[in-house]
Amino acid sequence: MATIREVARLAGVSVATVSKYLNGTKVREANARAVEEAVRALDFKPNEIARGLRKASAMTVGVLLPELDNLFFTQIISAVDAVLEGRGYGTLVCVTHSDPVREQRRLDFLRRKRIDGLIAVPTTSASDFATLAGDLPTVFVDRVVSMPPGGKCSSVLSDNFAAAYGAAEELIRAGHTRIGLLLGPDSNYTPLERRAGFLAACSLHGIAAESLLIRSGEYSIEAGYRMTRELLALPDPPTALFATNNELTIGSVKALAEAGIVPGEGISFLGFDNRTLAEVSHPPIGVIVQPVEEIGRVAAEVLLGLIDGEAGGRVLHLPTETIRGESVTAPAT
Repeated sequence: MATIREVARLAGVSVATVSKYLNGTKVREANARAVEEAVRALDFKPNEIARGLRKASAMTVGVLLPELDNLFFTQIISAVDAVLEGRGYGTLVCVTHSDPVREQRRLDFLRRKRIDGLIAVPTTSASDFATLAGDLPTVFVDRVVSMPPGGKCSSVLSDNFAAAYGAAEELIRAGHTRIGLLLGPDSNYTPLERRAGFLAACSLHGIAAESLLIRSGEYSIEAGYRMTRELLALPDPPTALFATNNELTIGSVKALAEAGIVPGEGISFLGFDNRTLAEVSHPPIGVIVQPVEEIGRVAAEVLLGLIDGEAGGRVLHLPTETIRGESVTAPAT
């Protein structure tokens, strides 16, 4: 069995550098690559139990999510785990089912497992959750917590304000003023940011909020379907729709199909986070796509920095991508 000294010799670095890398401490990128290549070449297997005891940790990161039947969250886990595995950490995933009581229980469970840090999408407010997490290094995904630099929490998320602002601009440039906006629950940070961005663009173009048709509900296919049917049933229905979440997009497209309405012909439409639906629809629908893999990767890297003693208090907004299909056209006259 290979030893750490043999790894250091093959990599051309010191034993201390190999030890730092294996323990998750940042080293120079060139050294990290050399150590990783040596580890693979020698099939080196560090003693994880002993290493954990020396560090008073289990070399494990907790991931706390509201659900798993959501493509956004499963892609986040995949990206997070890929980064952590490369640094010798395991991943322990817990689901809260959007229940604050269960969330508290799962957080307590993760703490008992002596996790080194946590990546969380909390059901409770991020600020309240940060209080519960205490001194545990924590990175929030899709949530923002206000805390002074030097704290133990940071946030990584899409630039939701800019994404919704851009969607509104596209619909307005096409000539729409009566727009239906489908949002997630008002209690979540993300829907509030997307609402604010959309309203800011409308205000800039002189479109009063009263002329907008805003609906809020759960992030679910059923909610998107129901809200779309409600808007279509109005005496003066919207000429355009913007669904601000993957599930809401699917539900809305389903409702339009049942009503015999083709996005881009009977109504203009923009969706969110469903690249596959955009590609298979006829005509292709336009969607705003979050950099999900990058969010997961950056969240893991920021958390490793917090674990290594870097200051928290950072809020990283990552830009979204707009896939322009053929579903935004001028309103019928």
